[in-house]
Amino acid sequence: MRFKIIFVLLAMLCIATTVDARKKDKKKASQEVKLEKKDSKYEELFKDKACESVKGMLTIHKMDGKVYFELPLSLLGREMLLGSTVSEITDNRFSIVGEKPYDPLHVVFTKADSMVSLRLITSDFVSRDENIIERIRESKVPAILRNFEVKAYTPDSTAIVIDVTSFFLDDIDNMGPFNPYSPITGYGRAWIEKEFKAGDSRIATIKAFSDNISVQSSMVYTVNVRDERYYYVYKQPFTALMNRSLILLPDEPMKPRLADPRINIFVTMKTLFRNEGNGVKRIYYANRWRLEPKDEEKFRNGELVEPRKPIIFYIDNAFPASWKPYIKEGIEKWNLAFEKIGFKNAVVTRDFPTDDLEFDPDNLKYSCVRYSPSQVANAMGPSWTDPRSGEILNASVYLYHNLIQLVQDWRFLQTSPADPEVRKMKLGDDMLGECIRYVVSHEVGHCLSLMHNMAGSSAIPTDSLRSPAFTQKYGTTYSIMDYARNNYIAQPGDKERGVRLTPPELGIYDYFSIKWLYTPFLDMRTPEEEVPVLSAWISEKSGDPIYRYGKQQLDVHIDPSSMEEDLGDNAVKSAEYGVRNLKYVLEHLNEWVGKKDFDYSFRARMYNEVLYQYLRYVNHVLSNIGGIYLNERYASDKRPSYQPVPKERQKQALHFLLQEMKDLSWLNGEQFKEGFALSGNMSNLIEDELFESLMNCPFALNLCAEKTKSNPYTEEEFMEDFSRFVWESTRKGKTLTETEKSWQIKFLTHVFGNAGVQKGLNEESMGALAFTANQCQVAIPEVIKERSRSYFGILPPSILGRFTNQVEQAVPICTDNMTPREKAGFGFFVAAQQKGKPMEHFYFSLLKDIQRLLKEKANTGSSDTREHYRLLLYKIEKALK
Repeated sequence: MRFKIIFVLLAMLCIATTVDARKKDKKKASQEVKLEKKDSKYEELFKDKACESVKGMLTIHKMDGKVYFELPLSLLGREMLLGSTVSEITDNRFSIVGEKPYDPLHVVFTKADSMVSLRLITSDFVSRDENIIERIRESKVPAILRNFEVKAYTPDSTAIVIDVTSFFLDDIDNMGPFNPYSPITGYGRAWIEKEFKAGDSRIATIKAFSDNISVQSSMVYTVNVRDERYYYVYKQPFTALMNRSLILLPDEPMKPRLADPRINIFVTMKTLFRNEGNGVKRIYYANRWRLEPKDEEKFRNGELVEPRKPIIFYIDNAFPASWKPYIKEGIEKWNLAFEKIGFKNAVVTRDFPTDDLEFDPDNLKYSCVRYSPSQVANAMGPSWTDPRSGEILNASVYLYHNLIQLVQDWRFLQTSPADPEVRKMKLGDDMLGECIRYVVSHEVGHCLSLMHNMAGSSAIPTDSLRSPAFTQKYGTTYSIMDYARNNYIAQPGDKERGVRLTPPELGIYDYFSIKWLYTPFLDMRTPEEEVPVLSAWISEKSGDPIYRYGKQQLDVHIDPSSMEEDLGDNAVKSAEYGVRNLKYVLEHLNEWVGKKDFDYSFRARMYNEVLYQYLRYVNHVLSNIGGIYLNERYASDKRPSYQPVPKERQKQALHFLLQEMKDLSWLNGEQFKEGFALSGNMSNLIEDELFESLMNCPFALNLCAEKTKSNPYTEEEFMEDFSRFVWESTRKGKTLTETEKSWQIKFLTHVFGNAGVQKGLNEESMGALAFTANQCQVAIPEVIKERSRSYFGILPPSILGRFTNQVEQAVPICTDNMTPREKAGFGFFVAAQQKGKPMEHFYFSLLKDIQRLLKEKANTGSSDTREHYRLLLYKIEKALK
């Protein structure tokens, strides 16, 4: 028994010793593990090193010129936007501070083994069928933008560390500071060549917040600006501080709203794959803010409620103090439209906060109105969206300083005949503020996703713009998204009668657009459920011209009711009022400002603007010749898809333009000659351009006539009307003016070419008869463009004429090689193809008629006129041999 007890005690002692040994081993192992953690790769990266760190959505470390992300594993697979904003720049003709030159990138981080990939997502394919969705995923795998090696795990193993320095210090085209359509390029007519200086570039500030982060990179370049022939900037040193923001997209995308081409809404395009025998369909999501009522019960009861998340615009502290109240007012005016659909305080303005450490105007999270100390006379209102749904996440308004010259010039030029208060070189703060408010409201309209509606003013009878009651109610247009500035129809004395001279705060159509875009449908769960209601709203209004949407014609001008800078429903009558006012301005300009404008600079600028404005009026009228009214149409709509301009209106337009050509001498501004630099007569330049544009009207006339069901205005009738005008003095036996002789030479050359007899005249014998034209709208003469405010300080004066400003550009109304597409759909461009018909016989007959007339009148008029006739007869006879 004793031995058994001893054995048990010894066994217990061994067990205790073993357990104790195991405890010591575990303790030692634990110490070794702790020691290993102290010497982990994470510690090796950052231990005892000067490191700037910020924590938020993810942690960022900046150390030794490098930047590291601690990327939480929970963010892998989360969709984000990566956007680049200009924070500082060497030359704001390339881009301006606050500008985002490119759309943000739709990205996601993924991990495979020891590599993290930043991938670019393409979300343009969608489907409602789960099987198709899976195949789309396989067919649209996000492309790798950059791979990053996993440097370490964080001590708690919840995040991975990657070195992103090379990415943020690389010259990536769609993340750079160069806007390809910037003023320095003549709005895209020259291009930028760049040499990136990677060794001189560096990481600047890092920031991290709860749902976004920012990394600033100082990017160094040498740049050229050139076209096919010239360098306009050569090897210029250039630095831009770029703010790159990563912002999380919402976990749950906003329910899209299916767009409609019959209303002026910006869109996001998708390709829809359908089953059950349906093919692929292109669909469009309306871009819009996620505006949801905070209190649904009160909203359903018809009470005004605030949105869960208002649309907030932060206003730059750099603006002149006198501008700020009008900027805020211009933004918040849109609340009038939102209140009509049940929201109050939907749009909110705030100054740049000075005590909010999280606020960063260059971050994608914040929508701002930015000031640019630039000579450009312009403003912009772009926005950026969630590509999955069309939800607007950020929108900015850029106001260039020289905007104030633009709006003052508009106000002076367009209303000074009717308004004595603007007959001065500088507007008062209140009047200038009113002009700024209008521009801001227009640009904020873009930020709310409203496109231009160039038909906004064309539904207004021209004479209604001289009615006090009408203009006080409606202003100059039914939509401020139109380019309808001030009331140039109003005549001297009209203001005293109560006629309003400025656009409305918001137009009737603007209320309609906001209703269509932002009315919540709380009980409808899918975009398709909303379509019948939204479509019916447009169809119900389709017979009312007030609610007509006229697309901006950036390529060709076919529709005369969708023109920029026009007013009224009758272009000829509006032009008659407008021209009368321009003459009034020139007659009184010396009287109004002569004593203060000692160097003639103001008068020279306004004289040039008179020329520009005159050519606008001419082009408004000219677009009626061969014009076709265009509408997007659904089967239930009351208006037709297209409708040719009536013949009588086309003939009225031609008559007006021909009568204008008889006397353009008033455009020479003789009363200013003693103060202006030596120059030729503007009337000669404009007359030549107008004549050549009329000669090209048959291109448009043939299409219009083909689409006219009865009594079309044909090329033959147009040329006969034109011919009667050109040869009127000859038929009467009068002595010809130099202008009339020039007309006859140009007209006869056109007839030669179309009759097929021009081959009888070689280049030498044609001489002054040589003629080529390819435009049907009056081009702005180069000397006028050079003096325009649109180019001031942008490019050297010697080459300004090589570029044409986008807004002022005169483009063809129709050419013979257009894309065969008659309706624009969701696009900007309107084009149509028309097959030419044999016309040589007509022009040959017209040539013979001219020959007979010249023989009959060969001995009438002065000796100079008779010599002119002999020359023309010689040319005709030579051509007919």
